[in-house]
Amino acid sequence: MNAKINWIEWGKESFEKAKKENKPILLDLTAVWCHWCHVMDATSYSDDEIAKKINGDFIPIKVYIDKRPDIRERYNMGGFPSTVFLDSDGHIIAGDTYVPAERFKLMLEFVKKSYKSTKNDIYKGGVEFGNASERGKDINKTKVSVQIIKDVLLSIEGNFDRFYGGFGMHPKFPAPEVLDLLFAQYKKIKNRIYLDMALKTLDCMYEGIYDKINFGFFRYSVTQDWKMPHYEKMIDTNAGLLRNYAVAFYITKDDRYRKIASEIIGYISRFLSNQKTGGFYGSQDADEEYYHLNHDERKKAKRPYVDKTIYVDWNAMMVSSYIKSGAVLDDSKATGFAIKTVDFILKNCYDKKHGLSHYFGGKPNVNGLLSDNIYFLNCLIDAYLVTQNQGYFKKIKEIAGLILKNFYDNKNGGFYDKVLKDVDFGALKRRDKRFLENSFCAIVFLRVYFLTKDGRYRESAEKTIAYFFDSYLRHAYFAASYAIAAEMLLDGGIKVDVVNKNEMIKICMASNSPGIIVNFIDKAGKKQYPGYETEGAYICKGTVCKGPITEQDKLEEELP
Repeated sequence: MNAKINWIEWGKESFEKAKKENKPILLDLTAVWCHWCHVMDATSYSDDEIAKKINGDFIPIKVYIDKRPDIRERYNMGGFPSTVFLDSDGHIIAGDTYVPAERFKLMLEFVKKSYKSTKNDIYKGGVEFGNASERGKDINKTKVSVQIIKDVLLSIEGNFDRFYGGFGMHPKFPAPEVLDLLFAQYKKIKNRIYLDMALKTLDCMYEGIYDKINFGFFRYSVTQDWKMPHYEKMIDTNAGLLRNYAVAFYITKDDRYRKIASEIIGYISRFLSNQKTGGFYGSQDADEEYYHLNHDERKKAKRPYVDKTIYVDWNAMMVSSYIKSGAVLDDSKATGFAIKTVDFILKNCYDKKHGLSHYFGGKPNVNGLLSDNIYFLNCLIDAYLVTQNQGYFKKIKEIAGLILKNFYDNKNGGFYDKVLKDVDFGALKRRDKRFLENSFCAIVFLRVYFLTKDGRYRESAEKTIAYFFDSYLRHAYFAASYAIAAEMLLDGGIKVDVVNKNEMIKICMASNSPGIIVNFIDKAGKKQYPGYETEGAYICKGTVCKGPITEQDKLEEELP
């Protein structure tokens, strides 16, 4: 019989218990989809001697990282599981990832002895928890220019794997935002190298980390050539890649990409969504044996476990991808399910005071995280543009205002990753400004500005871009979203007024530009619309306007 560790939840009581009993904390950062987490549970944590040591000498806390990304970001040891030892104030004493049983026994003994003898010296000389220093930034002197886009494109070219596609060496992860930038640059300046890099990457990923039986993409490859997948399937990975393959079809009209995008939607619909209520599930477990079975064998085998938790930020990503793909693939079911999911989240995971909660598992849980609010704001813009639902427009302004109030740094620019709460302790007492999240914030707030013409939103985006100006080069090709935001700021938005021809909204939503804003004008009533006498599309880029455009293929040619 396996030993049982008395795991408790992360909370104030856990840390008070550690202080009262003068014991270090053992924090296990785990995930339902994580193969090596399951291995460690079945080996190290199931060892009788280890369980006895942990229960006797430590305060064991288990945290599921998908449910607490704020804890994951602050205590991640470089992979999962993360095995972290803390003092009763939440400072890190020692840490590792997967630890085999025999080494774990030695580690537990070492931490126990050193904690008792050096407890008062553990964090001397370190930086105390609190908000990070702003280092005297003067963002007002920053000049955003096209050099940002050129720098990031050079970094992408320098890191591109010309043999196997993708970026960097190994392990090899998908990078959907990099492909977004490459597609956008190809459409803008018609440099074939950008399209070739994107398509080479998509083709190689399909051959390596795509499930050709049940469909959908695995999370990443251990090897550079994409041929050794880590077999978990994540909703956020598939959201990014669904968008990429749909856009690849939009640009190339190659049916291979249409087929793959349609298959991803089919996989998500069958395995990772609640078709009745709306909502996308979080993940499907890694199960190497299952995924090595052929089609007929899989029919008889037990399917890998699905985490049916509704994570708001990941749902928002997939909503946007479903709306994009619905427009590109002419799939009204995908668009309809995306809207159903938006309504589900608004009903179950949103309130005016606290904004979006992080996840729904029968009830909403964990509010005050930037990622949920900014990604949902983005998908709400997509939902508004495709439906022209004025209720969504009202909520866009409401949530944008809430984000500015709760997360934005008016003095220095940039968005903090969380709201500080009285119950926070340890590293949660510190708010961070994360580069990737802030790059996306700049994109979304520029979209809100193009939609509302409220200058506060443009200013917040511009200041956020300026805040990271002195550090974006350090992020190499991960700065793709930052470059997209900079280009949106420089180029401005594209306003498309569609008169009567509802089907033209779909053409606008299929476009690759995040700066497009669609306004539908219904002339069925008696109201007069001077200048819009003819049905069709009227496009304004800056001060240059064209229209009416009456044919769909002509509209597609005019859009990025």
